[in-house]
Amino acid sequence: MAQIHERHEFNSWALALQADALTPEQMAVLQGLVDEGTVASLKTAADFLDWQGEAIDSIEHMYGH
Repeated sequence: MAQIHERHEFNSWALALQADALTPEQMAVLQGLVDEGTVASLKTAADFLDWQGEAIDSIEHMYGH
């Protein structure tokens, strides 16, 4: 879980994906959602994480975890 003192990495998974600003580990999170069959594409995975982050844990989401 993200800690309040951690550095803010990005505001949106979708925007970070579009800007090619995700780390390999963050890309692996998106690919994992595709591989599991949760979503059909990396773009959809990023959109899903944006929605999930806002609905479930907005602080953790903001740190890209």
